[in-house]
Amino acid sequence: MLEQMQGHRRRPDEISAGAVVVRRGTDGWDVCLIRVGNAWSLPKGNRDPGESAQAAALREVSEETGLPLTELRILSGLPPSEYAYRRRDGKLVFKRVDLFLVETRGNAPLIPQADEVDEVAWVPLDEAAARVAYKDLRAALSAATAFLQPAAG
Repeated sequence: MLEQMQGHRRRPDEISAGAVVVRRGTDGWDVCLIRVGNAWSLPKGNRDPGESAQAAALREVSEETGLPLTELRILSGLPPSEYAYRRRDGKLVFKRVDLFLVETRGNAPLIPQADEVDEVAWVPLDEAAARVAYKDLRAALSAATAFLQPAAG
């Protein structure tokens, strides 16, 4: 990342929130991934003014996956994702995504958010890191796996 190469941390221009969403599957934990274009990722989005990171993460998960807000609960915080990207106008934007481990207990169908998400799928947690397109999300999946390991039995 550019800010790490420069040897100092830069204040993010954008702050979003998202989650590693899990459910108990038949053979362990499943994680909910979203696909936008060719890239598999985690549900996330921008925080509304005055909205907490936790509330934004739960709202974005519900909006992007169709999972009911009432069936989602935060289990833990996870390492944030930090990266830089270039907007269409050429401006370099530094972004931080505050991430959480979220569990759903229901069996609601996954419904991708129209115009934003192409596909939503449950994937075994141990296969998710190989599927996600971005390296920084692997750290969040690894932290989620470590948190869930004691409860995996």
